[in-house]
Amino acid sequence: MKKSYLFIILIILFVSCKSADKSASVSDYEKDFRQRETPYENCFAIFPFTLNYTQPASYPIIKINNSFLLLDTGANITCVGEKGMYDLFYDSYENVMSQKNLITSDGNFNIYNQQIGYWTIPSYDGGFQNIPFYFSNYDFPKFDGIIGEDCFKSFSNIIIDYKNKLIVFDGEPIKGEEIPMLIDEEGLCFIEFSCNGNKEIGLIDTGSGDFILRSSFFEKSCEYNHNTIEKIKELKSRRVKLSEPVNYVFQEVTIGKIKYKKLTAKLASDPRIQMADEARGRLTEYSTLGFPFFENKIIQLDYKNKVFRIQK
Repeated sequence: MKKSYLFIILIILFVSCKSADKSASVSDYEKDFRQRETPYENCFAIFPFTLNYTQPASYPIIKINNSFLLLDTGANITCVGEKGMYDLFYDSYENVMSQKNLITSDGNFNIYNQQIGYWTIPSYDGGFQNIPFYFSNYDFPKFDGIIGEDCFKSFSNIIIDYKNKLIVFDGEPIKGEEIPMLIDEEGLCFIEFSCNGNKEIGLIDTGSGDFILRSSFFEKSCEYNHNTIEKIKELKSRRVKLSEPVNYVFQEVTIGKIKYKKLTAKLASDPRIQMADEARGRLTEYSTLGFPFFENKIIQLDYKNKVFRIQK
């Protein structure tokens, strides 16, 4: 039997930065960052996370100093907003704010084109890994920045354990379903899944609270109920009100041999999704697998072997 032990919450170090003198109020987030028992022994490092306290609670958040950062496999860059930079990289703050002309769009966020500092992750064996951070003037909702795939791919694999609320860097392979994983030129990861027997490619996106289908596949995968299809076409032909979501309940969605019953999918052309992902412009090209697929499960993105693992 594998022995569990109480892991130590690691001390976060930063290169060329210091914390600013400012108070932070105790929030519901902070109450959930605590020491936890973990079954993961042979790994580089482990951090606790919490789920955001909006409804539904679906985004994994870690706390560094007084900043809350989203673990987002749907983003290809690690960055902080103004509050996060002030807290974590204060030495860079005034310089970046005085050079806003260097902030350019990278297709996802408006990014300052120079690194503002590093997050140094210490390991249990005395080693470390430096993760570069960038500044974004994107208005992050409910958190202060994101940790994206450029960080995660610095390791052979990551485990995001939604049962125990832990992220594990370079852990051993977990038991469960293994699905081949495609990594695109931006470093984002995709797997095959199916809706009502129709195969589709989906982005593994821990930063999304939804299951989102691109428009053409959405229509293809709905049961061919004339009224449903006509409603979708009509809603797509005009600007849908925010109070009028476009969604559909699928009787069965599968990833490998794991089956999800009565799962609600949203349509990529839903303006609420467009506003949340307005800079991406990629939702028409593929679908998005968000929190409904990961809730109460353990997932592992194995970059070295290009395999996605998921355990119930």
